[in-house]
Amino acid sequence: MSDDKTVFALCVDDFGQHAGVDASVCELLQLNRISAVSCMSGAPRWASHSAPMLREREACADYGLHFNLTEDFGSRSGSSLSGLILRSYLHRLEPQGLRTMLQTQLDSFENALGRTPDFIDGHQHIHQLPMVRDALLDIVEKRYANIKPWIRNTRPANPGWGGKTRILKYLGGIALHEELNQRRIPTNRDFAGVYGFDTENYAKCFEEWLKFTSSATLIMCHPATMLDAHDPISKQRLIEHSFFSSELYIKMLDRYQVKIERMSSILSAKK
Repeated sequence: MSDDKTVFALCVDDFGQHAGVDASVCELLQLNRISAVSCMSGAPRWASHSAPMLREREACADYGLHFNLTEDFGSRSGSSLSGLILRSYLHRLEPQGLRTMLQTQLDSFENALGRTPDFIDGHQHIHQLPMVRDALLDIVEKRYANIKPWIRNTRPANPGWGGKTRILKYLGGIALHEELNQRRIPTNRDFAGVYGFDTENYAKCFEEWLKFTSSATLIMCHPATMLDAHDPISKQRLIEHSFFSSELYIKMLDRYQVKIERMSSILSAKK
């Protein structure tokens, strides 16, 4: 980080969800196009396929836990996101059950990779919901008392963005950001990458996010190399992968004088 470029982190979510996501992550890691991988350690393929793919590679990115309470991996046994949101705001979730699920997924991550997570976030951002974030923060402070993983917050890089970005901001995003700062738990400065998974022109979306990127911004993405019958955003993932493996992506980073870096390194440099 010796030049004048602004550094930010680019994180692929959902590693382990299916083979297409895993293949995309490995290809983009090889090309140095991403700087964080968020892992679904409760996925059926995690220990047997996904984690070994990461172990075979020299760590060139942050590896974290993508805490999951809604994805059922085709079994139709998971909780709906809308139902989870409602129960969290009504305080009708079972606190010990939340803690057990998080501890189990952390155990699975650590056992398979032989290391603690660099960061923690949530599938569909469930980690920022009431009760869920209480369980998360309590466990992080107790389990990682010495070196804490950074935790994703969804405070938007541009306060003027609307739609899903604004919904996330008020659906626990701001509350989690404030609590992380109060507890002095590392976190990204702000966040981008939210859209409707409904456009052929993903490059235009990414360029909009880069316009508001500053040091320690986190941008999430969801690429994959193949379709999956159980994945509702599968077609859009192919478009994202095509963009991130292209020269257009590299030229866009150069045009906006930004580059990707591990969030753990960015935050350490700011201390």
